[in-house]
Amino acid sequence: MEIVGLADVPLYVLLTLAVAVLVYVHGIWNFNYFKKRGIPGPTPYPLLGNALSFSFFHKFNEWNRQYGDVCGIYIGRTPSYIISDLDILKEVFVKSFNTFRNRVKFSLVPFPLNLGVFFLDDEHWRRVRSIITPSFSSGKLRKMCAAINDCSRTLTANFSKAIGKKEGVIVKDYFGGYTMDVISRTAFGIKIDSQNDFNNAFVANAKLMFRQSNPRRLLPMLARFCPPLVWFIRRIGVFPNRVMHFFQTNILEMIKHRQNETKENREQRVDFLQLLVDAEITDDSVKQENDHTANGHASEKHTVRRLTTDEIVGQGILFFVAGYETTASTLTFASYSLAMNPEAQEKTYNEIKEILGNEEPNYDNIGKLKYLDNVITETLRLYPPAVALHRRASENIQIKGLTIYKGQNVFVPTFALQRDPKLFKDPDSFKPERHEEKANPLSFLAFGYGPRICIGMRLALVEAKIALVNALRTVKFERMSDTQEVLTFKKSNILQPEKDIKLKVSARC
Repeated sequence: MEIVGLADVPLYVLLTLAVAVLVYVHGIWNFNYFKKRGIPGPTPYPLLGNALSFSFFHKFNEWNRQYGDVCGIYIGRTPSYIISDLDILKEVFVKSFNTFRNRVKFSLVPFPLNLGVFFLDDEHWRRVRSIITPSFSSGKLRKMCAAINDCSRTLTANFSKAIGKKEGVIVKDYFGGYTMDVISRTAFGIKIDSQNDFNNAFVANAKLMFRQSNPRRLLPMLARFCPPLVWFIRRIGVFPNRVMHFFQTNILEMIKHRQNETKENREQRVDFLQLLVDAEITDDSVKQENDHTANGHASEKHTVRRLTTDEIVGQGILFFVAGYETTASTLTFASYSLAMNPEAQEKTYNEIKEILGNEEPNYDNIGKLKYLDNVITETLRLYPPAVALHRRASENIQIKGLTIYKGQNVFVPTFALQRDPKLFKDPDSFKPERHEEKANPLSFLAFGYGPRICIGMRLALVEAKIALVNALRTVKFERMSDTQEVLTFKKSNILQPEKDIKLKVSARC
């Protein structure tokens, strides 16, 4: 074919160019959505939008500083919002919760983890959450404190053995072993002693869930580029399949053991797993009614207040993995903050000594430790485990002149919001005293907010406080010569330091 008399161009070349142009036009279609509405935001890439990998949340801090409290991004070609305006967030999390009751849909989460309460929608979420909630009642937490203290004594003994080590210690290893032991004891009634074996299989597999290789990070981008590949990519696994298999196999064995126990033994257990096993479906007719949950889907018309075995396994994997990482990270950042602020560390220790003396910490008396509570709150303000929260609109809604349509996502840049100078004076400094003054509750979102607030929040706080009380009675955390003054972080959706935090452990005189 001759074009303007200059050259003969083969037909297949023209067709290829035409297809490329059509793909490009298709890929940028709707990318003027926010521009037409006067909402700023970063420039998207064709087809991919602004989410180039599974761990794009780390960009939120930069975008929030650059574009303000409301900005627009694209997940693929779908418009989404990043919002840190507290008035809008109050509507999203509380006042209009029914519209924003669901989180962003993660189609690549493998079975049965996708049955974990974090990932569920609508009535399926309500049913499972209502069954789980009693696990974290005040009465249950009081009973768990003996086991938590037992794990904490091992933690303290291990820190004592590390006193004087010139090379210091990687504190995440110690706190990670502690939190895994606590989860195992309080949630599943088993002892795994991961504190004396940092390579314990449970800890090793939990770590792998948050350690994604570059090829795995690209899988979500590939799924957005070609949605029909979702099924295949889920089979490959955004999370390593061997990790899923490890937790699924072990939890199924625990369930089977519970089912074979005597009624007397079952009644003596107060852990999370027993509550779920007691709520398991046993009647065949109920099983049939709830068969729709087998692949992670629930009908709003057909729900029962029971759990399937797969749902129990899903909650178990979620609690093993999320409970390990979040609390271990919080304790790691707390010890780092205290080491970098020795006056705050001494004030914390003196409060413990004056109020508790030698009394064992428990659910009731740790509530008297106001400064320790401020230390943990300030740690979570500076270093929230989840750098962003998210919700998905189930219907059209208008908030403060902003129209959010059904299916659109709202992202909340937790890390950026909690370091906003408009909300916190000298926001990058560790100042526990700042929490003595009443602040807007929406300015602190480390556990989320509203009806979908983190269900394990109370257990996590009890676990963290008991660990710090026992540890600070015996040792002091001190910075090393190469300890970072300002931490840098991995490009991940979970806040993780770029370098392991290594501290010196000294004896408390």
